[in-house]
Amino acid sequence: MIEIVPDVLEYKPPFTTSSTEYVTITNKSSDTVAFKVKTTAPKIYCVRPNAAVVAPGEQVQIQVILLGLSEEPAPDFKCKDKFLLITLPAPYELGDSTVAEVWPQLEAEFKQQAVSKKIKVKYLINTQSGKAPVDDLVAEEEPGDVSQNASMNKVNEKAAPVFATTSDDDVPSVNAEKKSSGNTFSLFQDGAPIFNPALVLLAALLALVLGWLYY
Repeated sequence: MIEIVPDVLEYKPPFTTSSTEYVTITNKSSDTVAFKVKTTAPKIYCVRPNAAVVAPGEQVQIQVILLGLSEEPAPDFKCKDKFLLITLPAPYELGDSTVAEVWPQLEAEFKQQAVSKKIKVKYLINTQSGKAPVDDLVAEEEPGDVSQNASMNKVNEKAAPVFATTSDDDVPSVNAEKKSSGNTFSLFQDGAPIFNPALVLLAALLALVLGWLYY
């Protein structure tokens, strides 16, 4: 019996830096098995080891490394990346050969005994804000076929972030600032001239003195 865990690889932000999750294969059978890992996004992940043998009663831990995206995914992004882990009986000594080299031979001979498991990938985008992960809120999709040559999940095709711009209506005009300032002097207020009573009285007295001197 071969046990493969987990069912889902969960990656946390930030997604623009490298991070690692693990898959564990436990061989509970009495025979040596070989495994091989395939993915739908070979340019985004690195798997170590991607092919090896597991002796009876032993387990192997596989590193699945997210290499880092070019930009953070959108809040509503749902990752569709998948991994396929295949195990085959490996009763022969491999010698100097690698699992990758003898895999076609093992597959041709023991294909009917192959055990495979699909592992999904989830990006926990909203975990930092305390919200539930977006993937938990979206209906689960049926897993598709996994191939080593399948096209990668193009996160980079997501629209670039839109930065809000300040419109002209948001910026007060210079004239409005001057009009509302208490330190701004003007000869007019609300369209009418400003009269100072003291100036009017002084002008009248000056006219009276001038008239008395000349007459």
